[in-house]
Amino acid sequence: MSTQSTVARRTEFSPERMAKFHEYAEEYPNKRSALMMVLRLAEEEFGSITDEAMEIVAGLCNVAVSHVQGMVTFYTHFKRPFHGKHRFMVCATLMCALENNTDAALDQIKAKLGIKPGQRTHDGLFSCEKVECLADCDQPPVVQCDNEHFCSMKGAVLDQYLDKLLKEEGKSAAEYAAKAPVAMDTRVPTLPAHYNFQGGTEKGARHFDDKDPYFKAGEGDLHTQVPGPLATPLTVPVADGVNGKGTVSNGRSGHDSAGGAFNGNGANGKNGAKHV
Repeated sequence: MSTQSTVARRTEFSPERMAKFHEYAEEYPNKRSALMMVLRLAEEEFGSITDEAMEIVAGLCNVAVSHVQGMVTFYTHFKRPFHGKHRFMVCATLMCALENNTDAALDQIKAKLGIKPGQRTHDGLFSCEKVECLADCDQPPVVQCDNEHFCSMKGAVLDQYLDKLLKEEGKSAAEYAAKAPVAMDTRVPTLPAHYNFQGGTEKGARHFDDKDPYFKAGEGDLHTQVPGPLATPLTVPVADGVNGKGTVSNGRSGHDSAGGAFNGNGANGKNGAKHV
């Protein structure tokens, strides 16, 4: 008999954040609409948006886990487990990049923390990224760290801020100069491993909204089906037609370049596309 133990996965937030969730639920027209705010609660609860956090948020907002993950990976401001505790986001868009502003801020971060964009310190406390426009284009370079937004963040101002964070964490720049940084794996993952269903086959898979996703292989209905090849005017040569036959200029794929009557058969094709 297997004695393998498993760590119980949490199914809800702490009482304090659950109370906040219910406040959001009353403010929005439906729970789905509160998704971004509930993800912020998850960040506070877990320190980042973990797979476990996404499952809880999906349940609270009555959406699929895949929908939550789509939100998290579309909006880059959500903190993921690969980020550092303190996440530096440096604007690299044109207005900040001019006059070497972006590079100046990145050089200062590297000098203090030993990390370049795409890297995290060995202890997981700090990470650095180049990001797109953070607004305030008239006050470059713009930098965000955690939930703080800074303008003209270079020179003495940035050095003082870095020193403050190092002091709060009981660290020194010399410590990071002596340790190699870690490359962050920022690739978008598939759905959490917890949701790799055994019942999925090459013919289809169960939908992620199933109430009980833990079917054994072969149990439960397939909610999605893999469609066959789709023949459309956009996927076949006009002259050859859908069935690979025909040599007339208008073909069988439904293009009527002359703008004549379209009756769905003959030279005018059979799929319904018409060029006017």
